[in-house]
Amino acid sequence: MTSSRPIVENFVLPHAAFADALNRVERCYSFAKLKAEAEGLAIIGESGTGKTSVLHTFRDNYLPTRDENGMNIPVLLASVPSSPTVKSLAGVLLEALHASDPERGTENEKSRRIRVLMKETGTRMVMIDEFQHFYDRGTQKIMHHVADWLKILIDQTQTTLVISGLPTCLGVIDQNEQLMRRFSSPIRLTRFDWQVPRDREQFIGLLAMFHEEMGTRYVAPEFHSEQMAFRFWQATGGLMGYLSKLLRQVERNALVEERTKISLKDLHSAHMESIWFPQRLQNLPQPFKEQSATAATLDLVERVNQIGAVIALPQKLGPRKVSKAKKLSLNDVLVAG
Repeated sequence: MTSSRPIVENFVLPHAAFADALNRVERCYSFAKLKAEAEGLAIIGESGTGKTSVLHTFRDNYLPTRDENGMNIPVLLASVPSSPTVKSLAGVLLEALHASDPERGTENEKSRRIRVLMKETGTRMVMIDEFQHFYDRGTQKIMHHVADWLKILIDQTQTTLVISGLPTCLGVIDQNEQLMRRFSSPIRLTRFDWQVPRDREQFIGLLAMFHEEMGTRYVAPEFHSEQMAFRFWQATGGLMGYLSKLLRQVERNALVEERTKISLKDLHSAHMESIWFPQRLQNLPQPFKEQSATAATLDLVERVNQIGAVIALPQKLGPRKVSKAKKLSLNDVLVAG
């Protein structure tokens, strides 16, 4: 195996929606010290649309530093554990704050430690990924106690809260009136739609940048030709995360086999190895075969849009002690998302 360093392993392309999301987060951060009360911003989208990449890319611009006064953590990034409790979420926040023994203490003790450390480290923004875990699909309930705790923490520290997750995040916010009041309009990251000219143009542009980057080492078909771009769209469902995953696999295979040429056959092999095909889906495209679809028919579009999609959640949210006018069905949440 070659010792060459992969080119696209951590290659992040700032497409328009991605750049817009970063700009909105940056504006929230810039005014974090000036605001009179806590603020919130939600980044919503399907899996693979780049939500987590937005959080990590922004955080990487404000990494923790240490000076004579101690640790500085301007942006605190953590991921919600599955079926979160206050103690488990507080634990991951303490770990992100570089606290010693983050699992130690009661709920109140952990909360106090977080507030003290956030003040000492100058935390201005808290970023929470996988926020959909606040909805328990097994019990069909929202973790209201945890959501209330997070809202109080943000209020007490007067920081900006940025959350990221699947569209069901909106139901968690909508069922907490005080949390909802702190949030501005959500950022929505969507898959690229081949039938929308602007989406198609951006998708082709991304492939051109990938091709240029990989072209420094590999001989490959022009990814950004209309025909090849259509093949890539069919293979990935127009999801940025799946496109990156596919091209990482293409390069890994080439490195292992010590090749400098990438063919349609290599792209097909990488596609079969890198993309998860749920058993419930039948006849998904295999676009890197020689004979593949050349037009976006209605049937093909429907099948491609199933790539990366999840099974709909049950049509019921857990109870919350609010007036009937405030209750929201999951169907409404999914439509809104």
